[in-house]
Amino acid sequence: MPLLPTLFVLAIASFQGWVTWRVWKDEVFLRAEKAAQLKLIWLLPLLGAVMVYSVLSEESDHHGGPPTHWRG
Repeated sequence: MPLLPTLFVLAIASFQGWVTWRVWKDEVFLRAEKAAQLKLIWLLPLLGAVMVYSVLSEESDHHGGPPTHWRG
């Protein structure tokens, strides 16, 4: 297999794995919501992960602590 497509597939799989880990450790969502997000991540490669990541980013902004520039 050529190197560039292999690296591309590995990059996508790594991103999906990282988003999966973020969903798993997040305490904001219920178990059923997490299951639905995980299905979206792995059934729609890249697009599902990007969508779930954007939701996670919005939720962390709403439920997180102070902005990072305030944390000292």
